[in-house]
Amino acid sequence: MTNSTGLERRYRSLLALYPKAFRREHEQEMLSVLMAAAPEGQKRPRLGESADLVRNAIFMRLRQTRVPSSWEYAHVRLMLPVRLVTGVWLVFLTAILYGYGRGGWWGALLVPAAALHFYIAYRLIHAPDRAPGPARRERR
Repeated sequence: MTNSTGLERRYRSLLALYPKAFRREHEQEMLSVLMAAAPEGQKRPRLGESADLVRNAIFMRLRQTRVPSSWEYAHVRLMLPVRLVTGVWLVFLTAILYGYGRGGWWGALLVPAAALHFYIAYRLIHAPDRAPGPARRERR
């Protein structure tokens, strides 16, 4: 086991990417496991460990994201056409790019983005009874 405070500081900076609630519960345990697994004299986290910590932190943060947001639920009349038009535009743009032989990576980027807009539009149409966010006031 290594007693390097520099290594611990670097591990803590990687763990800071995780959501605060998760860190509150698991940071000390994760840090002690990482420090125990580090060979004597190690000065920096290994590339694989760093990549794994960053990747998992990003996935944890993405899982917390609520799509669509409470603002979008409150403004469905505005956001539904915006989401649908954006999705159709992305599909149209992808078709044009493929038509000119320039699709390649653009298709891999634009098609999932269009699918996300259609998914959010679907969720807006089939909204749960109580959308997340502040309670709505009834109009008189």
